[in-house]
Amino acid sequence: MRKIISMLFVFVLSIGLMAGCGGSNDSSSNNGDNSYSDNSVGFSTNDVKYIEDGASVYRIIRPENGEMDEGQIAGFVFKQMKDILGVSVKNTDDTNDGTDVYEILVGNTNRPESKQALDYLKSQCGGRYNDYIICTIGKKIVINAYNADFLKKACEYFTSNFLKKEGVSGGISYLEKTVGDFENYTVNGTNVSDFKFVRQRLNSSYLSTLEINKLVDTIYQKSGYKLNLVFDTYVAETDCEIIVGNANRTGVSTITDYDTYEIKISGNKIYLNGGSPHATAMAVSEFNKIIATKNTLTDADSLTGSYQTALVNYDRKTTYAPTWFDTFDAAGIDTTKWRVVGGTEFGRDGQNGKWSGMSDDPNFVFQSDGQFFVYGQENETQYLGGTIKNDKTMRFHYGYVEYSGISPNGPSFWSLLWFCGSGGYSKYLSPEIDLNECFGNGKVTAANCHAWPTTAGKEIGKEHTSLDGEYSKQKQYWCPDGKTWADDFHTYGFLWDEDEMTFVGDGDVFFSYQTNTNEDDIDAFVNSWMYMQFSFSVGRANNGEQASELTAEHWQNSSKFVVDWVYLYQFDDGKQGLTLL
Repeated sequence: MRKIISMLFVFVLSIGLMAGCGGSNDSSSNNGDNSYSDNSVGFSTNDVKYIEDGASVYRIIRPENGEMDEGQIAGFVFKQMKDILGVSVKNTDDTNDGTDVYEILVGNTNRPESKQALDYLKSQCGGRYNDYIICTIGKKIVINAYNADFLKKACEYFTSNFLKKEGVSGGISYLEKTVGDFENYTVNGTNVSDFKFVRQRLNSSYLSTLEINKLVDTIYQKSGYKLNLVFDTYVAETDCEIIVGNANRTGVSTITDYDTYEIKISGNKIYLNGGSPHATAMAVSEFNKIIATKNTLTDADSLTGSYQTALVNYDRKTTYAPTWFDTFDAAGIDTTKWRVVGGTEFGRDGQNGKWSGMSDDPNFVFQSDGQFFVYGQENETQYLGGTIKNDKTMRFHYGYVEYSGISPNGPSFWSLLWFCGSGGYSKYLSPEIDLNECFGNGKVTAANCHAWPTTAGKEIGKEHTSLDGEYSKQKQYWCPDGKTWADDFHTYGFLWDEDEMTFVGDGDVFFSYQTNTNEDDIDAFVNSWMYMQFSFSVGRANNGEQASELTAEHWQNSSKFVVDWVYLYQFDDGKQGLTLL
């Protein structure tokens, strides 16, 4: 009997909302001019009454673990209800019981009405990115969409058109539909709308992020579907995934050759991967070319290719390609690229009456199994770390630098990849760019830009400047999930051009600084050429963290700086440059 009632429920919904599906060629305009709304029909045609005895009849419900910023969007509805209705409304997640309760459901809550409305929206309006639904089902007002952008628009439309003190007669039924000349895409018979992108949460390359964004846009422009991007560690594996890189998913192939990329289509999974950050990005880019010309994909469209071969067909004026790199695969540190700092160079006063210096002992500063290592040390007179730098072998001007590494974690463990200006380019101020400066608290790292006065700069009164004031909080990058940078490999990136410097962590931008707005920044950060250095120091007097608080566990488990690879990517556009010395 319950099954029969459920089937009648769906049938009534189909009839009730059939006339409510309207559309617009510009569906971002939700003022009703280009949309069709018929409030006389809908699954529930009961009058909506928001206030009773001076209190709100409804409460707002959002999903406990939403993926569309439902918490923030529900907060917007809460504020609008308070402002428009003059009552305070309970705003909570869906962990409580919703049986026989008047609720406004925002997003994909665990209430069956949320899913029912979204399923109906897909069946009637195609389920494209710009579609959304507002309707009444029983005692629920359902507001739902496929993404945060249009869930917010749906809530804006709801509060502007249906949120009234006098309530709404005859219930609510409103669908916003995207109308356009769209193409149908299928992968082994499955519509592309069912797919989502899956990317590594940790250690992902910004090059892949850029290409994923282009691919998302191609699919959106051609099909009307804007596929979601999720992280492998946050979303459980499902059917219909486009998996980029070495994400934590079954079926991902380990590619060891740096030049090789792979596009593998297997049933309802698409794998885009490569043996290096740029090869993985190439897999995404080449797949983008395939779907630009082909609407029906099968397993037979899988391919394996060479990055260098594919690169020939790209405009190098706008395509990043590696111009300098080290994958640390040699038996020892490559002295044609780096020099190991030792002796008194880069030594400083240390804490607790000790000297803080740099070791060149190959037992503590070395490379092995394709990785570079620095281990921190302490003895009776010294704290020791390690540094390698390429000041004698190269200079670069603009481009994108990215490396994968594990940072130490412990009071006064100071680590980073940093870039310094070489003489003869900047006249008054010399740059120091710290990509991921971690002073010992392994939960947070920061981007720092310093302009140091040269001798000529000091003569005219130039002073040291940095981002420590106005940008102190914005430049910080906190380790995800409450972990530390010592727990796993992460990628750190530095994008530099004539306008700004941008800092990237695990494939996403966390801070940008515009450098072309004043003469000092232009002198230091636009005109300079720079070199790189990896550094790990211990117990510096000016660190701020106290080396005396280091424990045996710190020394045993998190006193190492590890680098897996580092790449410099550049355009061949006449502006970006590399000089080998």
